[in-house]
Amino acid sequence: MMSERLPRRDSAPRTETVMGRRGFLQAFGLGLVELAAGARARERRRRPNFVFILTDDQRHDAVGYSGNALVKTPHLDRLAQRGTKFSNAFVVLSICCPSRAACLTGRYGSRNGVAYVGGSARLHDRERTFAHYLKDAGYATAMVGKWHLANSPQACGFDFVTHFVSNGPQWNRQVNEHGQKKTAHGFIEDYNADQAIAFLDRMKDQDKPFVLFLCTQLAHMDHNFDWKPKTETLARYADVDIPVPRTWRDDLAGKPPYLKQGRNRMQALKYGYDKAENIREHLRRYYAAIEDTDAALGRVIDAVKASGYEDDTYYLFMGDNGWFMGEHGFTSKVLPYEESIRVPMFAAGPGIEAGTNEDLVLNIDWAPTMMELAGLARPSNMHGKSLVSLFQGRKTTWRESFLYEAPVPCLGSQPLLAVRTGRWKLVQTFETQACEKIAFEELYDLQNDPEEMQNLANDGQHAGIQATLAQAMARHRNRLRSS
Repeated sequence: MMSERLPRRDSAPRTETVMGRRGFLQAFGLGLVELAAGARARERRRRPNFVFILTDDQRHDAVGYSGNALVKTPHLDRLAQRGTKFSNAFVVLSICCPSRAACLTGRYGSRNGVAYVGGSARLHDRERTFAHYLKDAGYATAMVGKWHLANSPQACGFDFVTHFVSNGPQWNRQVNEHGQKKTAHGFIEDYNADQAIAFLDRMKDQDKPFVLFLCTQLAHMDHNFDWKPKTETLARYADVDIPVPRTWRDDLAGKPPYLKQGRNRMQALKYGYDKAENIREHLRRYYAAIEDTDAALGRVIDAVKASGYEDDTYYLFMGDNGWFMGEHGFTSKVLPYEESIRVPMFAAGPGIEAGTNEDLVLNIDWAPTMMELAGLARPSNMHGKSLVSLFQGRKTTWRESFLYEAPVPCLGSQPLLAVRTGRWKLVQTFETQACEKIAFEELYDLQNDPEEMQNLANDGQHAGIQATLAQAMARHRNRLRSS
């Protein structure tokens, strides 16, 4: 017994010996409790934090680190240089609602319920988001900024919520701040940054990891189809000579005939895109809006560092979709051409190698990536793949192609699917949403024709490639049907 191993002090009263035993046992018990609590705290600390930044309508080349010296994004550039930049990043449907749904669930819109844009676009009731999974694992979950689903942020797993729905003014916007409607005075991205920093401050008193989903409103146009950057920012672009796209006068030969009268072309003509200077002016305003957004994001990045979270935090960044700025005489998005579907994307944080990766990566890859980084099992119904092996430089078998789907007519499009490899792209436009009877086909050699001006479909010389891509598309579709 314990008392036999302890030295006896005959001069000590018996009551003191009994109390000593009790005190020892109490202290021993408290010590076990403290050890267990410490172990749980260390386990929580081992789980990393996530800051997932999703910008709006920011195309792949609208960041400084892409090599575009015209747009100024110093804060994103510095962060990107610390991590892995993905030079071939894409969305699986280039519209606000479906892209957000894909990021949240790691699943295609045809399966999660959001394959179109609109106020009724909602995730299926049984869909789970990365916020649900991380919350179940003990994470604090926050969503700040633009929301674009009929499901509420709270229903999608977020607890700290300050948001606004869809498009609107970029200054003095009406927002919903923790359930209270109010006016966000000033520039909307400054407000978003304030709310993100408020969440970071709140986390100082909580012994748990966090995920912050920060969704900017810009660089989306406002409700009047314009960008409203800060006056001083726009002034810096006044004398900048901005080139227009080489394809701005495209006659659309080789593309589906409906596009000549489609919304992407007609809206561009409303903007005056039949004149080069009008395209230049839009690019000036677009770049200025992105610079203002970058400045606001820089404040959040600085706050993460000042709060002591940087060593335990992963930054995940991407644009929700691309944007036509006069290419092919188009504006807007949805269509399966590069300017629409390709986005900027990078990851930075502990253990991530600095450099550039050229693999085909998608917005559906972020959810499984967070699961792996958090030490959680990847749900079997996720269509995306974890990027961890890529940004840790490990050898891995990766996708050689991906499916782009826009089966529901949106913003003037007709039902379409596309499959893209590193070099080739096959686009099929269909007569109905069932995507069974092909109305038009396009085949592009992106290596020799990166601007997608020469349709090689059915020219007799590329029949083998076209057939191979059609088979790949069929395999992708079959996998989706079974999930």
